[in-house]
Amino acid sequence: MRRVMWLLFLSAVAVASLISWSGETVAASGGASGKLTQQAVGGGVTVTATLLKDQAESMAVKLALDTHSVNLDGYRLDTIATLRDEAGKTYPVLGVEQASGGGHHRQAVLRFGKVGPEVKMIELIVRDVAGVKERIFHWSTTE
Repeated sequence: MRRVMWLLFLSAVAVASLISWSGETVAASGGASGKLTQQAVGGGVTVTATLLKDQAESMAVKLALDTHSVNLDGYRLDTIATLRDEAGKTYPVLGVEQASGGGHHRQAVLRFGKVGPEVKMIELIVRDVAGVKERIFHWSTTE
């Protein structure tokens, strides 16, 4: 039994390595199911997006960039991220709060305009980080 578990573990590591090597991967402890935190890995940079619950006056997402190989100081978090609803309406960043880090680790809370009650799904698009054209994170607004 131990041998089988060990082989399964090694197989999972090998598959994960191949996926990471081949490009971008998305791991959601969230996603369209309504969970709040999601990650996308590509170009040597892990992008983590967490939908925050304080949505009374606006939508807010905590965005974090982490790497061991790329200097992240050149990325303006307010210009690389856009919020979009299922109808295609976009919501630009209105404010950046709690910005911290530098070099290989950066994070901030991005504040967007309030979406209407008719919106059922939103997605955060993070563009042009470490050679990855787009990373898209999805959330349901009905849960």
